[in-house]
Amino acid sequence: MKTYQGSCHCKAVQLEATLDELTRGSRCNCSICTKLGYFGVKGSADAVRVTQGEDQLSAFEPGTGHAEFLFCRRCGAHPYARMNVPEMGGACTSININCLDGIDPATLECDYWDGRHDNWQAGMRARPWPQ
Repeated sequence: MKTYQGSCHCKAVQLEATLDELTRGSRCNCSICTKLGYFGVKGSADAVRVTQGEDQLSAFEPGTGHAEFLFCRRCGAHPYARMNVPEMGGACTSININCLDGIDPATLECDYWDGRHDNWQAGMRARPWPQ
């Protein structure tokens, strides 16, 4: 396990995420992940610790009942989400790799979830789902 530092764009919200060594992330084709450009890595339900600016966080639930995306009220960045998807193992945290310091997302491999069709039982794939 490794502890990564991260923040929102304006640095009002800062966090630590304790994760396995980052070698890959995942994208989802649901409307919120697509529109946000979210590139996530799954962690345990307690993988994220906000070290500064918790009072600057607001939550957005896309209406699926699967996730609550936390975002900075000042800059709008979405550093992480709380999730509960049985097909993904239940309660977990999804950390937006784009908000972690010192990580170049272009160097990581990527898996894909078919959230657009609520197809969680199919699991991840190594290439995008058909539209």
